[in-house]
Amino acid sequence: MSTRFHLCPIGLAFAMAAPGAAFADQECLANGKSYQLGQVACLTLADRSHLARCDMVLNNTSWTKIGDSCPENTLAPQPHVTPISTPAPSMVPTEPIEN
Repeated sequence: MSTRFHLCPIGLAFAMAAPGAAFADQECLANGKSYQLGQVACLTLADRSHLARCDMVLNNTSWTKIGDSCPENTLAPQPHVTPISTPAPSMVPTEPIEN
């Protein structure tokens, strides 16, 4: 019985601390950027682009498709492709040599 009286203040302290917890701003991520709720972005999936809005679904941020194509001024950025560089010739022989 005395244990209950000792633990009650501890439980009360935890209960009072919970409402003061800080929550991060809800935002969606796409194209390497963060978007606030309600913002619109052009998303590219499987080589197809579509217009989407950052929304809340079941307490999670999610993209909601709002258009089948993107306006020209909001086109998704294309990744910059760099050619694979050719390694410098090395001093290692390419053919076997006799000892």
